[in-house]
Amino acid sequence: MDFDEEFFEDSPSGTPEEMAVWLGEFMATADEAGQIYRNHVVTLIANKIYSDFGQEGFCELMVAMDRKAGWISDILIENSDLDDILFKKYGTYDHGIIHKARRTEAIQEMNEKIWRLRRKYAKAIVEELMEQKEEAEKQQQPNSETE
Repeated sequence: MDFDEEFFEDSPSGTPEEMAVWLGEFMATADEAGQIYRNHVVTLIANKIYSDFGQEGFCELMVAMDRKAGWISDILIENSDLDDILFKKYGTYDHGIIHKARRTEAIQEMNEKIWRLRRKYAKAIVEELMEQKEEAEKQQQPNSETE
């Protein structure tokens, strides 16, 4: 047996259709292996950050991811929102509008307002939770008049 026969010994034989099916399955398996590897690595990194730094570490990771990927503006406003307004008002389309939007004063102003709203609603949430806790405690206390 020469090298060529040895190399192709494990390859499927048959019709071109069978070869295509085999090749498709092989490629799908390879893609799945890559995805599984990536998922494991990401999970390991996330677990390490959480075990070393807790939730604050996750917050820092998210900020770093936002900066690296430019996601802040994508969370605040979607590309489709900008596309719709641009097309309706100006009848045009700009493939890079979200990248340009990230450098505008308007998006910075919106970001600042959202941060202020976040603090405002954090306070409102805590107040509501404390009111609920106090109400629950009142309901659990025996009524002194009936004793």
